[in-house]
Amino acid sequence: MTTTQPDSKGLCAELVERVHAIGPVLADGVAEGDRERRLPDASVRAIDSSQVGMVWTAKEYGGLEGDVRTLSEVTKALAHYCPSTSWVVNNINGSNLLATRFPRRARDEVFGDHPGAKLASVFVAPGRAVPADGGHVLTGQWPYASGILHDDWAILSAKETSPDGETVRPLSVLVPVAELTVEDTWSTVGMRATGSHTAVAHEVFVPAHRVLPLPTQLGRAHVTDVSLPPLLRSPAVAAMAVICASVVLGAGQAALAFVQQRAPQRGVTPTVYKRQPDSGAFVASLGRTALTVDAAGMHVRRAAESIDAAAAAAVALSESELRRIRGDVSQAAQLVTGALDDLMWAHGAASFAEANPLQQYWRDANTAARHAMLNVQVGHELYGGSFFGLDSIVPSL
Repeated sequence: MTTTQPDSKGLCAELVERVHAIGPVLADGVAEGDRERRLPDASVRAIDSSQVGMVWTAKEYGGLEGDVRTLSEVTKALAHYCPSTSWVVNNINGSNLLATRFPRRARDEVFGDHPGAKLASVFVAPGRAVPADGGHVLTGQWPYASGILHDDWAILSAKETSPDGETVRPLSVLVPVAELTVEDTWSTVGMRATGSHTAVAHEVFVPAHRVLPLPTQLGRAHVTDVSLPPLLRSPAVAAMAVICASVVLGAGQAALAFVQQRAPQRGVTPTVYKRQPDSGAFVASLGRTALTVDAAGMHVRRAAESIDAAAAAAVALSESELRRIRGDVSQAAQLVTGALDDLMWAHGAASFAEANPLQQYWRDANTAARHAMLNVQVGHELYGGSFFGLDSIVPSL
């Protein structure tokens, strides 16, 4: 498939078409992915062939370099077929964007001979990095490594540790997945096929060109650098939060469409209504729920467009705007999970049949919505605190 992109709208439309082309493969793999707690091989091949994992890979390495709105639309479309696949694609793209902060030598090593390289990134439970000649020796465990079973490289957090055990500074390190061990720890109710197991390093040497100070990795010093293309000027943490919310939103949109499509063939037990649309209560409930999902979409779109506009203009988003973005994405996640509850009520007890896709959307979206980036209490406190000049409770926005 071509990597030519005449404009962001054209690229977005083309990529969404690609998603629909591979959609049946992804949908066919949902049951297997849920059972095996990993994406089926066919789904991974579909990701590679469609290039949806290359949306945030730099053009200089053969990537598509799409904007935040484009990846948001792609992940929403993917979630209609398989929310877990959408989440893994979200994590690959976000990690590939983070990889652009490493020196050229590291980027060439990752993407030079493999434009379709897939990365994971984990910043919880930092490991220990002991300085050594020419780099660091890394040891640690990183849970929730989404997609790690299918990835080529991993970006991991670590604490540089002195010989006496004191922490010197936080680091971000880039490691081949082949040099890690993956512990089977991902046993969850939803998002099971993401295979978000624990990555483990035991005295892995990481050369200096694949080590960054964590503030450089997650910071925003580059957002006004006009030598960079717009995507690479985007604040990565805020952009990744928008895409996480887009996965949840896509699942909610898919569930809404399913209930609407099936309604004429379903009655309302034990009433006299033979068709759900004949019930005023059902119709009103569905209208209210659709507006709730629409509102979630407006929050996600506003957040994506704010990031893209600032990146295009090479201007820095203010902290209050970044706080509002976190408020937007967390509010969207809360709205969608509430809407899914309403859809389960509206559709009826059949929603919980294993063969019914509604329960899959419900489980997956509720699991994804609990990601730290989408924590609704944190999002509300961040946004509310901006009204009064309170210090941010989240170090990296």
